[in-house]
Amino acid sequence: MEKRKILIIIAAVLIAAAGIVFSVKIIMDTGTERPYIIYIPKRKSGTDFWVSLVAGAEMAAKENEAILEIVAPEEETDIEGQNRRILEAIEKKPDVIVVSPNSLEKNLEVLKQVKKAGIRLIYIDSVTSENIQDAIVATDNYQAGRKMGEYAKKNIDKSSVIGIVSHVKNSSTAEEREKGFRDALGDYASQIVEVVYSNSNYDIGYQEAMKLLEKYDIDCLACLNENSAVGAARAVVEKGLGGEILMIGFDNSTEEIKFLEEGVFSAIVVQRAYSMGYLGIETAVKSITQDTWPANIDSGSLLITKDNMYDPENQEVLFPFYGN
Repeated sequence: MEKRKILIIIAAVLIAAAGIVFSVKIIMDTGTERPYIIYIPKRKSGTDFWVSLVAGAEMAAKENEAILEIVAPEEETDIEGQNRRILEAIEKKPDVIVVSPNSLEKNLEVLKQVKKAGIRLIYIDSVTSENIQDAIVATDNYQAGRKMGEYAKKNIDKSSVIGIVSHVKNSSTAEEREKGFRDALGDYASQIVEVVYSNSNYDIGYQEAMKLLEKYDIDCLACLNENSAVGAARAVVEKGLGGEILMIGFDNSTEEIKFLEEGVFSAIVVQRAYSMGYLGIETAVKSITQDTWPANIDSGSLLITKDNMYDPENQEVLFPFYGN
């Protein structure tokens, strides 16, 4: 009886071992081992932009059979929190770390450790001051800013007072959009009286915009991300100035689209956030499965006005289909 038990145990061990060897052989022979990717965005999904971007990233992971882990700080201003998550990601030794850096400078040294660890590094949405990434997928933020400035320039004059409600100081997206806006304004750029920052928070955007409206007779407000745009629009409406101030927003949250319909915004620049997230993760997979991959992908942007928002092609951008 004891001998029979021993034989059964030995047989079970051999079967289990054979199963392990067989599963490893399948992975090696067919190349079906799933890529492991960690994505660290700027913040947890608190805006329509990030909800859309993350939906695109998740769809790309699903279609490419990748394992995708997403970890993020609570707010875009929590640079230390993002750096801590990057270091934790390195310890997990994924194939690729994908990051949307919160700061041009303050994420840089930590991100260099990703490269030292031999892990692929992909940027989505934003960059650092040094090009250490293996690829980047983002809106061309300078050109997006130019679109805002070109539109504003056609609708203001030499007496117009201009304010900017930006988002996070020293972030690449804020700096590039503002530069594009100023460059496109040309001589009118001297009429920008102040730049304030929402810290990517609706309430702060509202408060800072309200201060601008009380301090100056503002004729034009350029708002450089979703939080800044929505917060500023709420302030403009509360002051009874909807439709009287030339407002140009950024991104396409439900509330922003409503403000565009009502004429509070004259125009908004819309990013293709879903495509950005999708292409970012797709590029991450390509970086470990192919010998070459695109190093710089512009996910695109479009300026949409109240007059053309109902055009079919613009409806597709304003209301993207996320898939399942």
